[in-house]
Amino acid sequence: MNTSSRLLRCERGATALEFAFLAPVFFAMIFGVIDVGRVAWTLGSLHFAAESAARYASLNYDSSGNPPAAATVQTYALNAYYGESLGSNPFTYSATGCGNTVTAAYTYSLAIPFAGTWSIPLSAAACFP
Repeated sequence: MNTSSRLLRCERGATALEFAFLAPVFFAMIFGVIDVGRVAWTLGSLHFAAESAARYASLNYDSSGNPPAAATVQTYALNAYYGESLGSNPFTYSATGCGNTVTAAYTYSLAIPFAGTWSIPLSAAACFP
């Protein structure tokens, strides 16, 4: 009985056990914050690229007064984008409405360890007269 009472009072290893319980939560929070920061960076870059491409389209009409080709504006927007790889070109261009409008739509896959994976739709739109 003397040995079992000593084992119950022993506190050696308590810190390691507490760390084992809290480490998954801590790491999920850390990686979650990093991933949310990447989402914000991607969204900001989409907005910047759409605004730059709308301005480019407004300033590059040809001598006859025709707007630039949609493919040219989309390529310009894709080159102005500084985020992670988007796969296909998510930018669209139209020369109607308020002026030259460039929009972008992208689905970001957010993966947080121990918490799962979510798809977050990101969009950006810019109009430059």
